[in-house]
Amino acid sequence: MKKTNTFKLTLMALFTAIMLIMNFTPFGYIPTPFFSITLMTIPVALGAVCIGISGGLYLSFLFGLTSFLMCFNIGYLPDRTAPLMFDATPVGTIITCFVPRLIAGLVTALVFWLFKRKGKTGIVPTAFSCALMPILNTTLFLTSYYILFKNTPLAMKGIKALITAAFTINGLAELILTLLVAGAVGRTLNKYMERLSVK
Repeated sequence: MKKTNTFKLTLMALFTAIMLIMNFTPFGYIPTPFFSITLMTIPVALGAVCIGISGGLYLSFLFGLTSFLMCFNIGYLPDRTAPLMFDATPVGTIITCFVPRLIAGLVTALVFWLFKRKGKTGIVPTAFSCALMPILNTTLFLTSYYILFKNTPLAMKGIKALITAAFTINGLAELILTLLVAGAVGRTLNKYMERLSVK
């Protein structure tokens, strides 16, 4: 158990470092004409399935923080939408950046925990749980955006077009990448932890 907990702490530090590096390199957020495509869902999903609820929530918060910092052009590439969001409603921006990510990370961790209780930790349960992260992130983020910004000047920019583009391009790209990478890596890491726990 001690070895497993130490390994989880190591993973937490590793995923934190990866997310910070991603935020200041082209790998974290890929600009599009609308919202950025983010690969931050990969380490968050991995944290949720390998570390548990604490990992899912902590890394989701870090994900939200990197997104929020874009409002001030802190990151590798400036996001054209983020500063406009903050100018329109700072409170709405904070909610939109943090709350959807925290819920997505929590649900991902809880679903995998339920699988784990039933002894199902293979590639399919792991990949399914990891896939929830980008799906929930996209759905909840855009729902929050629609509710909180529909009465702001941003609504005049064609909010329905933004949501359609994000669901078809961004959401699909994030889902495929998270499903493939996090699903495979998450299963490998959990397998290693299972061996540690029986030593």
